[in-house]
Amino acid sequence: MEDARLETHPDLMDPEWRKRAEREARLGAKKDLKRRRKQRPRRRFRMTRKVVVVLFVIGTVALLGAAAVVVHQLRGSSVPAPQPPKAAPVLTGVDLDRPFDRTPAANWREGLAGITVPPGQAVGGFTAQEVDAAYRKVTEAITAARLGSRALRDHDGSELLALLAPNERAQIHEMLTSGPTVEKNRYLTLIGQKALSKAPPRMTGALTVKSGGKGELVIHASYTTAYAFDARPGEALSPSDIVPFLREEQDYVIRKAPPFAKADAGLSFGEGRGYRSHMACDAARAGILAPQYAGKDSTVAGTPPVDETSTYDPTKPLPSRDTCR
Repeated sequence: MEDARLETHPDLMDPEWRKRAEREARLGAKKDLKRRRKQRPRRRFRMTRKVVVVLFVIGTVALLGAAAVVVHQLRGSSVPAPQPPKAAPVLTGVDLDRPFDRTPAANWREGLAGITVPPGQAVGGFTAQEVDAAYRKVTEAITAARLGSRALRDHDGSELLALLAPNERAQIHEMLTSGPTVEKNRYLTLIGQKALSKAPPRMTGALTVKSGGKGELVIHASYTTAYAFDARPGEALSPSDIVPFLREEQDYVIRKAPPFAKADAGLSFGEGRGYRSHMACDAARAGILAPQYAGKDSTVAGTPPVDETSTYDPTKPLPSRDTCR
């Protein structure tokens, strides 16, 4: 009986034929795959209006950025460099309504309010009440000598003389009632033809007390007075031209009777020293206080002080010489 099974077919039993058949089958499968791919419908990309707008904006920004870079490169160093900030203007001239501005006296108080007076305490043979009374007497003397209109304007020393002990008054009466002199100017501030401004003088300082000899009380006044003068336009270039300074280191002696005689009891002058600056030197030699701008002679002794704040500070050492010879 003839064998009809497929796997026993003579061609299938031939190895060469089987290899050729497998190779042709693979090639046919590849051709079928390519043909099916070509037959698939292609999907078309559609640009919506929104996509078009976005692409336009992106392109415009890129174009502008590129243009800015090109312009910057072409201009190069022609672009001006950033300018440094301008310095603050230097203040010049004076403000006659605020003459003490830009001076060491800018924050001082007016008149005696600038002098610190401590509360009275018993010292030596003086009670606290007697020390308080001595402080009042000394402040009255300072007012009469440095702030009183009789002395400043009229060169009249009678107000100060009235505060002194009888014998002390007799010793200096003639000097304080005569014309201006350097010696009289040591006791009184005397103003010349140049008038003071409406701004009251300013002061800074303090009073201290210590026991003297038997029946004596010594009150030390350490203070500086700044005076503001008036000026016409163009006369003064800076505040120092119109504001002279007078610094005083003055002892006042209070004596009691007994043990002292009644003629010696009361207020007398003790040792004292002073310092003057920013005044007219020719006027100062005549015993008159005048502003610096009014001086014909500005000769100074040595180098003017660098730190004026310390120079006029009553707690600091007193300069050895005035600025006028």
